[in-house]
Amino acid sequence: MICPDVHRPYHDKRAWALFLRVAKAVKPVHLVCIGDFADFYKVSAHSKDPSRILTFDDELADVNAGLDQLDALHATHKLFIEGNHEDRLRRYLQDKAPELYGVVGADTLFHLKRRQWQYIPYKSDTRLGKLYLTHDVGTAGRYATHRALDVYQHSIITGHTHRMGFVVEGNAVAEFKLSASFGWLGDRAAVDYMQRANVNKNWALGFGVGYLHPASGVAYLTPVPIINYTVVVNGKFYEG
Repeated sequence: MICPDVHRPYHDKRAWALFLRVAKAVKPVHLVCIGDFADFYKVSAHSKDPSRILTFDDELADVNAGLDQLDALHATHKLFIEGNHEDRLRRYLQDKAPELYGVVGADTLFHLKRRQWQYIPYKSDTRLGKLYLTHDVGTAGRYATHRALDVYQHSIITGHTHRMGFVVEGNAVAEFKLSASFGWLGDRAAVDYMQRANVNKNWALGFGVGYLHPASGVAYLTPVPIINYTVVVNGKFYEG
């Protein structure tokens, strides 16, 4: 299962509950957080809404509670790919508290080693079989999935854009590869840095499921858009 950008604690609670319900039924062997699981609002360099009363400690507690729920799925292989929002902490420490730079990070604050998650720093990637995974390739927008395929020239999953996208392209010798993004699980109402109409138009609730063939390493992926807090996975209807 692919968990897209969640932006905890500013997540859509109904969509998150629906994702968990499906995950408990699917019982994934591989569980991937593709980045921006945390929002890290309090350490952002952007101007902040003073009415948001959550402390950084509150944010950490919520993220760890979400990871507790994912750990309870008992996936064999868990990948935590850092996104640009988790990377806000590194930039904050670099600029504001250089004494702590390299001492504390998202991986330590989320206890990823103890939780047995494989940690992939921002701007890095990893592989599952023949499938590459990274948070972004430095671009967003409608054609980000195409750009990711252009960059990697291999099958690739990205997050970051909060869009649902699925592209399959080949080459002159009919070697086909895919690029996919699976939306997000964030709360549109909590977004304060973008015009609301653009958020409503482009940012789709959803996630991804797939099958990794153990012999060939080929990943067969399926986008799961959340429509009115309902989804269909493996022929079964789920309602949040």
